Amino acid sequence: MPLARYLAEEHLEGLVACSCIGNEVSIDLADTRILVSLVDVADMVRLNFDMVQDGPAKSRSWSRRLPVGTGPREIAARIALDVRTLERELAPLRRRPPTVPEQRRRK
Repeated sequence: MPLARYLAEEHLEGLVACSCIGNEVSIDLADTRILVSLVDVADMVRLNFDMVQDGPAKSRSWSRRLPVGTGPREIAARIALDVRTLERELAPLRRRPPTVPEQRRRK
């Protein structure tokens, strides 16, 4: 499928692995996994994103709609845009992870 090739051409920073099987794309970054499902819905192509991070960020899901007939190059560009946006959102958490306040010990 050319989608994997087009995703590779997007040069996603921190990309560890990327695979396309059927209508699913799996993108592995150093501490984050993103699964994208492509679904044909009437006159739209819906991209369902599911993200899990091995750090402080909570899992999240979101979707995008593209017009039917959108080619693999455009789909790859949209996926890459969302991955880059997510990376920018996660960057502050990676630099300064939230700390858990210590509880006072009772004597």
